[in-house]
Amino acid sequence: MADVRVTGTVDEIELIARSFGVAPRIQRRRDGMMAGHFEVHAPKVICLDLGTTGPNPVDDEIAAIAIVDWAGNLAHEGKYRPSRKELWQAASEVNGVAPDKQIDLPSFFDDQAKIREIVCGADEVIVYNAPRVMRFLEYNDAAPVSRTRVTNTMHEYCRWLSEKNHDRNCLANIELTDAAEKMGYAWENNPHGPVANALACLAVQKWIEGQKDEEH
Repeated sequence: MADVRVTGTVDEIELIARSFGVAPRIQRRRDGMMAGHFEVHAPKVICLDLGTTGPNPVDDEIAAIAIVDWAGNLAHEGKYRPSRKELWQAASEVNGVAPDKQIDLPSFFDDQAKIREIVCGADEVIVYNAPRVMRFLEYNDAAPVSRTRVTNTMHEYCRWLSEKNHDRNCLANIELTDAAEKMGYAWENNPHGPVANALACLAVQKWIEGQKDEEH
């Protein structure tokens, strides 16, 4: 819960409180001003990234996952041993999750309950290229619940770029690496594993929201 304190007239305080769907406790201060106090639920926001053996959730598997909160703190990191696939060289070159390092690791399903609890307990899940990631989570029974807001940072970035350049034909798909580097983000390592990708995605989303605030 977040503690909110405001000053003003009774009507102003009640109007602000109603916008959060709560009732304020109002007191008169010594200087004659009215002070309002109320608590609001702070949305739980997470950002996640997957390392997979390929692009198709039916044929491919989750080999790694990273989940960070809005502050960038690591909520969960897991690396797993795929049960059906032994080689995924193309995907490994992108996400750094190499087959020869996964042999003795646990299965994704050993962490499934914990991952589901984190994801389903969030008010908003931020993902780069959300459709692809959501397909993997859905196929592995770890997708967000229906009330959860899913923010596709790639779509948000492409839409912002299109509006900025007044170009409706702007690319609809831009790699996270390109989006992050264009905003001046400093990557932690290369190749970029799930933790680095989750942090970069979070940084891009915060940057986009900052751009929107400046425009308004």
